[in-house]
Amino acid sequence: MKSKHKSKKTPADRITISLAPGQREFLEEIAQSNNAPISFVVRYALSEFFDKYKGKQLPLFTNRP
Repeated sequence: MKSKHKSKKTPADRITISLAPGQREFLEEIAQSNNAPISFVVRYALSEFFDKYKGKQLPLFTNRP
C-alpha cells in the first residue's frame, strides 16, 4: 500500500562529465570498497573539494609557462 504523503525531495541537478583514463575504475574501486554507489562517492568528493576551496583561488594553472 502506498503512503498518502508524497516525498518532498528536492530534484537533483544532473551533469555529464568526461573522466581521464583510469578515473572511472578508481571511482568504482572506492565505491565497491565502501559498499556505496559511484554517485555517492562523486558527491562526497565534490563536497570535500568545496569545503577545501571555499572562497579560495584554485591552484589550477599556477605553474603555467
